[in-house]
Amino acid sequence: MASTPASVSAASLILPVLLGLLLLPPPCAADYILYSGESLNSGQSLRYGTYNFIMQNDCNLVLYDNNRAIWASGTNGRGSNCVCRMQSDGNLVVYSGSTAVWASNTNRGRGNYVCILQKDRNVVVYGGSLWATGTNIGSARVIIAGNSSTTAAPAVVATAPKNK
Repeated sequence: MASTPASVSAASLILPVLLGLLLLPPPCAADYILYSGESLNSGQSLRYGTYNFIMQNDCNLVLYDNNRAIWASGTNGRGSNCVCRMQSDGNLVVYSGSTAVWASNTNRGRGNYVCILQKDRNVVVYGGSLWATGTNIGSARVIIAGNSSTTAAPAVVATAPKNK
């Protein structure tokens, strides 16, 4: 019986394992979550299916569904090289340089917060639900927006359930 060198035998076992690891997505590769301390720079976005929550180059933070804008911060033209930052105080803020041009007004003190583009199309800041775009599909909703004059949503939105 011919013997195979140990190095060839080990390589034939390790190679498929390494290739398998390279083909698997990383365990935390969610591109629909923005964690405390993370930012979306101009042109970057959160994505979930056909939904896209993007920090546009014109400084407008916009939620798209199938390339159709359904919510916007209303900050287009109010800065340059803008950044959307999920702060560790729970506030989601659009900055132009060091100037805040829009905020979710959800400052709740230091903690762990996330901004999630959900499968129902709603963008929500959690650490307890603090703020939402109010764009979810398929259920009745009431949204009470922040007190900022730059908040894009109306003060209160109410809709009835859709007929099935």
